[in-house]
Amino acid sequence: MKKIFYLILMLFLSSKLVLAQECSIYIPNTVGTELHYEMTNQKGKVLGSYTQKLLSIKNKGGETIYSMLQNTMDKNSKDKVILSDTITFRCKGNEFYIDMDQYLNQKQMEAFQNMEVKITTDDLMYPPNLKPGQSLKDGSITISIEGGVMNMNMTTNIVNRKVEALENMDTPAGNFKCYKLSEEVQSKTGFVNVTIRNVMWISKDIGTIRSESYNKKGKLTGITQLVKIIK
Repeated sequence: MKKIFYLILMLFLSSKLVLAQECSIYIPNTVGTELHYEMTNQKGKVLGSYTQKLLSIKNKGGETIYSMLQNTMDKNSKDKVILSDTITFRCKGNEFYIDMDQYLNQKQMEAFQNMEVKITTDDLMYPPNLKPGQSLKDGSITISIEGGVMNMNMTTNIVNRKVEALENMDTPAGNFKCYKLSEEVQSKTGFVNVTIRNVMWISKDIGTIRSESYNKKGKLTGITQLVKIIK
C-alpha cells in the first residue's frame, strides 16, 4: 500500500514539474511558417515590409533554440530582398528569451568589420504566464568598438517593460488574442541619446501582431502589423 502511495505521489510531483517547466513562446512553433509584416507611418503610408520564417528548432545545452530568417524587402519591390539576418530565440526552463542581437544595425556594423568589436547582451525575457499589470525584466545590448584612434560605444536599453492588458487585435492576417505590452527603448551612441516608446500586441505561438512607436513627446511615428501568415 505504501509503495502505491509513493508511486502516486511521485507521478503527481513529476506532472507538476513538467507543467512548471512549460515555456510559452511568442514566435511560430512550426518550422517553415512565414510571417509577413508591413510598416507604415502615422498617416498609413507604406514605408517598407519584411518577412520572418522559422528555420529550425534545436535542443542544445538544456535549451530549445529557435532560429528565424528575417528578410527586409525593397519598399519599391516586395520581391527584392535588401537585407537578410537570422534572429535567435530560446526557451530555458520555463522562460522565453529574445536575442538582443536583433537590435544591431547590420548595415552600420559592416563599417566596423576591420575593427575589434565586443558585444555584451542581456536578452529580453518573458515568463511563462503573462498577466496585465506585470512588470518584465529589462534587456540591453552594448557594442564596444576599438579601431586605433576611433573608439566608440553604442548601447540600447529596453526598460519599463510592462504587460498592459489582454486584448483582441484585428489585422489583415486575422483576429488574434494578444497581450498588450509597453516599453521604452533608450539608445546611446557617443553623446547622442534617443528614446522612443513602443506599444505592441503579441500572441502565443505566433509573435508580434502589431506594434506602434512613439517619440519622446508621445507622438505616433510608425506602425508595424502582421498582414499575412503562410504555413
